[in-house]
Amino acid sequence: WVKILPFRRKIFRTYNKNFMDTHKGKSDKLADSMLWVGIALALFFWFFTSLLQSLNNPSIHFVDHLLGADLNEIYARIVVLCLFIFFGSHVQFNINKRRKAEESLRESEDKYRNILENIREGYYEIDLNGNLIFFNDAMSDILAQSPETLKTMNIRQFTNEENGLLLSQTCDEILVNKKSTKTFECEMTRPDGVKRTIEMSASLIIDFKSEPVGFRGIARDVTERKILERNLLQSYRDVKETRTGTILGLAKLAEFRDKDTGHHLERIREFSRILAQELQKNGEYQDYITTEYIEDIYLSSILHDIGKVGVPDAILLKPGRLIPEEFEVIKEHTLLGGKAISEVDSQFNTQSFLTIGKEIAFFHHEKWDGTGYPKGLIEHQIPLSARIVTLADVYDALTSKRCYKKAYSHEKAKKIIIEERGKAFDPNIVDAFLVHEQHFNKIRKKLQETHSMA
Repeated sequence: WVKILPFRRKIFRTYNKNFMDTHKGKSDKLADSMLWVGIALALFFWFFTSLLQSLNNPSIHFVDHLLGADLNEIYARIVVLCLFIFFGSHVQFNINKRRKAEESLRESEDKYRNILENIREGYYEIDLNGNLIFFNDAMSDILAQSPETLKTMNIRQFTNEENGLLLSQTCDEILVNKKSTKTFECEMTRPDGVKRTIEMSASLIIDFKSEPVGFRGIARDVTERKILERNLLQSYRDVKETRTGTILGLAKLAEFRDKDTGHHLERIREFSRILAQELQKNGEYQDYITTEYIEDIYLSSILHDIGKVGVPDAILLKPGRLIPEEFEVIKEHTLLGGKAISEVDSQFNTQSFLTIGKEIAFFHHEKWDGTGYPKGLIEHQIPLSARIVTLADVYDALTSKRCYKKAYSHEKAKKIIIEERGKAFDPNIVDAFLVHEQHFNKIRKKLQETHSMA
């Protein structure tokens, strides 16, 4: 029916409705007459048996036979009469039941037909070889083919080799598992050469012998949605690249004054990511440390010393140990950096990657036992991001050469970190470091060698 023109479809429906209404009227009359047919047959049987008995026994008048010569004859004829009436009633019931079933089926077909014609999604049925055997107008529109042409085509004619293989594999999987498949995407090419992305579902069609005869499903043209998704993804990538560039640009401000700081930043972010990934496996942090959190701490950790741009060169670049007064000035870099990032972060309505950067800048010199600066925070009062960067920062400082000290070996730095477990460092973060301490050492060597060659 979906493959004929609309006006022909309308004529067919009108004819079908008139035919069914006429058929219904005839069925009603036949059903009502069956009870009377049963009664008539019972009366005919009564009359015919009375006539035969009268012929066999002329001594008794026909009327007496008809009324019943004795009670046994009357009982027998009443039983026969009841049987014929029951037969007529039963036939009447079956006819009415069948008529109601036909009406229900017709209503269901009309409803089904109505739904298929009016849904925006394409509906299709194909045989086991992929030939289109049934479809609605929406499917014709999706494939940009007239119904007359489409009914002679195979669905694989719209696919390339890769997507044709995908369709075949999907159908084979349904045949084996006898289950509907989840929606899948398939690229199809229209006759005009335009490629469209079609989201399809598929399930098995089984005949009355429970044998598979084909597949049916729903198809949606999601090309526009996929284009929007690709554009959105590209926009997201552009924003990420801009964000990364902005962070690196801010962090590199310190590198112009101290080259060691620039190299230090690249190592810090690698160490911070490793620690965050290991802590994510800890049940205490599983809900808090997400993939986004790890990405943010990787980027924002390099902002931890941004406040040093406000420290005088005479102190920042002093070739030797600082006196207490100079160290107090150095301490100010945590407040300078934290406040600077806070000013930028305040421009956002929601939490951003700069929120973690602000925490790190403010508190990466706090200690687990409360002896750090600038606030003297203790244990979990210190943000997790700052606690992670604290260990990464100290490890890199210990294993890097400075104008006032030589670089410590990995083993010596590891020993110091273990000694400071529960003092300067969060015990959980020290444990995470110990799991990956060899990885730390490899990264340290690799980046330090790269920078020395540069």
